[in-house]
Amino acid sequence: MYYYIFDPKKCKKKTQVEAIKDQLAHIGISGEFTYVTGVQSASELAEIGLRKKYSTIVAVGSDDIINQVADKMVGKPEAMGIIPLEASAEIENVIGVRNPRDAIDVLRFRRIKEINLGMTGNRRHFITSAELELKKSTEITIEFKGYLVQAKVSKMTISNIEPNVKKPKPEYLDVTIQSDIQHENGILEKISGLFTLNKILEKNISTFRARSMRIFTNKSVFITSGGSVISKTPQYIESTDEKLRLIVGKHIED
Repeated sequence: MYYYIFDPKKCKKKTQVEAIKDQLAHIGISGEFTYVTGVQSASELAEIGLRKKYSTIVAVGSDDIINQVADKMVGKPEAMGIIPLEASAEIENVIGVRNPRDAIDVLRFRRIKEINLGMTGNRRHFITSAELELKKSTEITIEFKGYLVQAKVSKMTISNIEPNVKKPKPEYLDVTIQSDIQHENGILEKISGLFTLNKILEKNISTFRARSMRIFTNKSVFITSGGSVISKTPQYIESTDEKLRLIVGKHIED
C-alpha cells in the first residue's frame, strides 16, 4: 500500500533511516522502501511505484525530491505523502508538521487535501513557490492575459501556497516582485478578475494574482523551487487544472 522514496543525502545518519522504518512498522504502515541514486531519480522511482499499483507514494527528503514526486502524482487518484528531511518551512506548513515523527503520524490518519500546483512550461511542478535566481537587478517582462508588466527587478517569487494566506481562488498563483522601476502597459481598470495589483508598497513591492503568465528576461536566468533549479527563462508558468491528492495534518483547512 505504501511506497517510500528516500533521499539518502538528507539522512544525517544511517540510524535515522532505521528509526523512520521502525516507527512506520510500529504503527502498521510499513511498505516498500526505495532510495534515490545517480541511476534512479525520485521522479523515476515514483513512476515505478505507480506502475506497481501502490495507493500511496511517500517522498522522504527535501523540497527537491518532494517536487519531483509531485511531478508524477498530480492528476492521479493515488495519494502523496511527505516525511520532511531538511525541507523548507513552506513545505512543513503545507502538511502541518515540523519533524519526521509527526509526519509519520499524519500518514497514519490519512487525511487527504486536493491542491492545485504551480507548473512550468517544461512540466516541472512546485507545491509551494518558485523564485527567479537573480544575482542583481534584472529587466523583466511579465505577460499576463491582456496585461503586460515591465520592471527592473531584484526579487521575484511565484507562490502557489503561502502560510496564513487564504486565496479567493485556490487555482490562482500569487506573483510578488521587488522592483527598482516599474512600467505598466495597458489599462488596469479595463481588466477584471485576472489578478490583484497593489501598485505602490514599501520597498517597491508589487503583488499580482493570475492563473498563468509568461516571463521574459534579457539574459536567461534559472527558476528555482526549494533551492533546486526547475527551469529557466523565458518560461511559461501556470496553475494546474489537475490536482494533487496530498496527505496533510488534521488541523489543515480544506
